[in-house]
Amino acid sequence: MVDTWQPTASNTVISVDILLELSTKVTSQESINDDIKTLNENEINLIASYINAPQAAWEKAIENFSKAQILNLCMIFTKGEMQFSNWTFSSKNPTIYLLRYLKAQNIAVEKDFVRWLKKQTDNRYIPYGPAL
Repeated sequence: MVDTWQPTASNTVISVDILLELSTKVTSQESINDDIKTLNENEINLIASYINAPQAAWEKAIENFSKAQILNLCMIFTKGEMQFSNWTFSSKNPTIYLLRYLKAQNIAVEKDFVRWLKKQTDNRYIPYGPAL
């Protein structure tokens, strides 16, 4: 009998509680390198399981978050992708979805913050995703 490869199912419901907890771990852009070290293995692996979660799932999870909480998550997902080998989001990095959400809500994100994000990663899709 020949086995066939089945892709790992991704979570389509994202834990609001985990995202809220993650957002509280960030104190500033200057401290993000230390802040990200406070993530435990369970949190890292849970976020990795969300790699293929659709944009709508991310938007649903953060719909009651403040702008500051969302930007903190952007910092975590951008830096985390560079730090954790199982966070290879590429064009599906949650930062992209979170920034799109803010834009759709007419919540401006400072250009300095966007520039800072770009400097923290080699992911060419951050901050706004693929061109098409």
